[in-house]
Amino acid sequence: MTTQESPNKPRGRFSTISGFFREYKAYLIWGGLFIVITNSLALINPYIINSIFTVLEDKGVDSRSLQGYLDWWDATTAMDKVLYLVVLMITLAVLAGIFRFLVRRTIIWTSRHIEYRLRGRLVSHLMTLSQSYYHNTRTGDIMARATNDLEAVRMMVGPGVMHIANTIVGLVIALGFMLTLSPKLTLYALTPMLIFPYLVNKLGNLIHKKFTQIQAKFSDMNVAAQENLSGMRVVKAYGQEEAEIDNFSTVSSDYVDLNLGMAKLQGVFYPLIHFLAGGINLIILYVGGRLVISEEIPLGTVVAFFAYSQMMFWPLFAMGWVVSLYQRGTASLDRINRILFTEPAVKDEEDENLHTGVMHGKIEFRNLKFDYDGIEVLKDINLTINPGQTIGIMGLTGSGKTTLASLIARLYPVNRGQVFLDEIDINDWQLESLRRQIGFATQEPFLFSDTMADNIRFGDETADLEQVRQAAAASDLAKDIESFPKAYETMVGERGITLSGGQKQRTAIARALVTDPAVLILDDATSSVDTETEHEIHQRVHRAEADRTTLIISHRVSSVKDADLIVFLDDGRIVEQGTHEALLDEDGHYAALYRSQLLEMEIEAL
Repeated sequence: MTTQESPNKPRGRFSTISGFFREYKAYLIWGGLFIVITNSLALINPYIINSIFTVLEDKGVDSRSLQGYLDWWDATTAMDKVLYLVVLMITLAVLAGIFRFLVRRTIIWTSRHIEYRLRGRLVSHLMTLSQSYYHNTRTGDIMARATNDLEAVRMMVGPGVMHIANTIVGLVIALGFMLTLSPKLTLYALTPMLIFPYLVNKLGNLIHKKFTQIQAKFSDMNVAAQENLSGMRVVKAYGQEEAEIDNFSTVSSDYVDLNLGMAKLQGVFYPLIHFLAGGINLIILYVGGRLVISEEIPLGTVVAFFAYSQMMFWPLFAMGWVVSLYQRGTASLDRINRILFTEPAVKDEEDENLHTGVMHGKIEFRNLKFDYDGIEVLKDINLTINPGQTIGIMGLTGSGKTTLASLIARLYPVNRGQVFLDEIDINDWQLESLRRQIGFATQEPFLFSDTMADNIRFGDETADLEQVRQAAAASDLAKDIESFPKAYETMVGERGITLSGGQKQRTAIARALVTDPAVLILDDATSSVDTETEHEIHQRVHRAEADRTTLIISHRVSSVKDADLIVFLDDGRIVEQGTHEALLDEDGHYAALYRSQLLEMEIEAL
């Protein structure tokens, strides 16, 4: 039953972003064209240097040089020729700079949009995942994937794509120019590069493994920080500040150690590239010198080769960085894919005839059985709740009360033929329509960092202030809100930290009521208020909509004694059901609990 993260192999690692590449194909094509133009313009300059040396050697215009192809060349002196060539080099450098800007403008711009779209897709998918997924996945881990991992993917599809394309195009064009100048010297100069693919492959595998560990540890660090900040009140109450600081320091230290290990890998790679580059220079100097002495090539060709070798070193260095970006990006994409490839345990079936009508509130459980992670939680539940009835659900902790209520809103998957709403199988209801007509208030409500009014109207953003006030009045919260400095515009703080436990619970009840639900579920939603206030809330809720089906889950007999029907659960089974008076006459579990709570109230009154 639990939603598990699915492996990403069946769909392909890049399937989640390939669609974005197709969508921004035009920008990528233009970016690729600009890369070709930029490298072409930049790599002409060493060829021009060869021509300048030819002029300086007073050997005329080399037929292989750029000058031989310029029909407009009519200079008569060497100085004029050099001046023209220098101006041409400056012009090409300026144009190369302009097109390099356009490269970044298209490809980096595209990567930012892909990041934006992928983040939106990730959050949208997280919204579809079932409750069970969040029971088994840490919030800090999800946040790490939505931030750090997404940035790593962006670097891969932006700077990574740009630099790898720039490297490949640059090397190809440079190789073409070098072969034109001297095929023999080109062959000698490129021989050391045969080792490069091996280095890249070896380093890439090590980086991928290391970065996967780094991202996992970053998630642990995120979790530690998130839990400490969320539970700061508990940390301070138990005086555990130092212990938590030490715990976070340990996780942070492990994270630093892993990053230092990554730095060592990169520290080995870059010196190897320097060594490779130095070897190429030595080969050009030695072989090129011999060819110049034997007059097989002019000196300008060797100078041009040195220029090309220097221009090739940056792509080689960039290749190491690109490999790192790629391995980081794929490791992060795998982590993101594990979320995106996770199928929600609860989703609409592929049926165009899903029910979306108005709910009347009849609920039926027919031989309901439900297990969680292989543990049977509910067993043979048979119960019919008619529209407008108020049902009290009681039982000891772990008896299955909350699970039973959660299945009405289909927060967990339900087998066909076991739960019906208005005599329609719950699986045949459209999820959005189903949940919009069910109001849910829990024991531990979640409030947002927003105003009181917006927290109440969270379930129905179209609700006006009057509807918000009515819902607040029905939950016995109105007088509290009106005592606040800004009334309904008062900010409640993160998780409602500025409110008391009872105020938060009543806000949750108001939020459920403002949607005008056909079914209202109060899951221990008044546990933080006193008995008198609780009784007043239930009376107000009942008066607000007499024909609404209401389920009250509670540990207090006082909460459910006025219900039309009371159900007592024990070990996932209904062991008693009836009215308050009938259950007292049975003298069973309910009656024993009633006497126990009555005795507690008498003791407290002394």
